[in-house]
Amino acid sequence: MIGVYLIHTITLKQNKGKDQWGEPNPSTDISVKARVDYKERVIQGTGTELVTSTMRVMMKNRTIIVSGFSTRIANTISYLDIINYDGVDHHILQIATQSDFRQQFMEVYLA
Repeated sequence: MIGVYLIHTITLKQNKGKDQWGEPNPSTDISVKARVDYKERVIQGTGTELVTSTMRVMMKNRTIIVSGFSTRIANTISYLDIINYDGVDHHILQIATQSDFRQQFMEVYLA
C-alpha cells in the first residue's frame, strides 16, 4: 500500500567503509522511489540529545546495517549513508520502521 505514495526519486549514497589504508571506498549510488516531506521535527539523535530534522523520507523497508560496509548489497541502509534529493546531500539522523496494514516501510529523518 505504501508503494502508491512513493512519488519522488531520491539517490541513496551507500557508504562502503574504508580500505586497508584507512581511505574511504567509493560509495554506491542507488535510485530509490520514496515520499519526501519537508517539516521541522524535534527528534532524539544517536545519543540523548534532541536534534531538529527538516525532512522525512518514507521508503520501502530495507535492512539496517552497522558493520560489513565493504560487502553491502543494494537493499540495505546505514546511518553513515547520505540521501541526495534535488541536488542536496542530507545526513541521516534517525531510521524508524513503521507498518501499514500489509507491509513494513521506513521513515528516515534527515538533517
